[in-house]
Amino acid sequence: MVGSFDCNFFAKFYNKCMSIFKKKIFDENGKVIKGKGVRLGIAFGGGGLRGIGHLGVIKALEELGVEADFVSGTSVGSMVGALYSAGYTADEMIKELKKLRTKDIRDSKLIWKPSNSENIEEVLKKIFEKDLVFSELKIPLTIVAVDVASGRQVNITSGSVAKASSGSCAVPGVFSPVIYNEMHLVDGGLTCTVPADVVREMGANAVLAIEVNRGRGQGTTSLKLLDVLKSSLGIIMQANVEKTLHYADVVLKPELENYSSSKLGDIDAMVKAGYDAVMQNKEQIIKLVTQKPRKKVGKLWQKLEREKSKM
Repeated sequence: MVGSFDCNFFAKFYNKCMSIFKKKIFDENGKVIKGKGVRLGIAFGGGGLRGIGHLGVIKALEELGVEADFVSGTSVGSMVGALYSAGYTADEMIKELKKLRTKDIRDSKLIWKPSNSENIEEVLKKIFEKDLVFSELKIPLTIVAVDVASGRQVNITSGSVAKASSGSCAVPGVFSPVIYNEMHLVDGGLTCTVPADVVREMGANAVLAIEVNRGRGQGTTSLKLLDVLKSSLGIIMQANVEKTLHYADVVLKPELENYSSSKLGDIDAMVKAGYDAVMQNKEQIIKLVTQKPRKKVGKLWQKLEREKSKM
């Protein structure tokens, strides 16, 4: 009949149009296709040996096909971030980790004699097979440390990657400060334990933050000097964690509480904890990297910016 409406034809036409304009999320290999304009930043947080969990996070992200455009790292997160930014895969990092012994990094067990931070520097140089500089990295990296001479946070983006990382890892009383460009660097976790704000400043408009030491700041009932000092430091660091995590879109907190931050535990189990944290938040992560980035606006963001300007 002339002028009649063909519902079947319209349905087929509509479905065809939707299939054309529907956004493709995965490629033919099942890897996530990053959305147009998405600049992903990954912030690797500090946490001592619990940082092994970062490797599991990277392994899972590799399986999904999620790659960072910017990276920031504090303390052990700076070591992982450096290796990741240099192009090392999770499996390659795990292989190097399993070669290490505690004495390779900590050469002193005496309270009054901190270990030499150069040990950390030499470990990285050995893996890199050279004294790698920031300009040679495949992904832009910022390493966070604190200059104990001025009391200021330092965001390092040039020079020796290994030396900068050793400074970021130099926990006061555990490792000696690192002299770097006339600064005396110590653990960046004193001011910025999970540098989500730093990676956003680098240009990321989608931020994934990894907090591997979520038990930090819980306090202690022990009256032993070292336990009190360690707990006090954790409480201080936890305060800055809560501030910087507001800059992240997705926060991963692998279940690593049962592992020590200072004694090497079950490497494979810690890697799995990081891997599981990604898989448990897979939908959020896929959404983060495939959809148009949200603009950080409103009172909360403005408040955070004001707080940061006062630091």
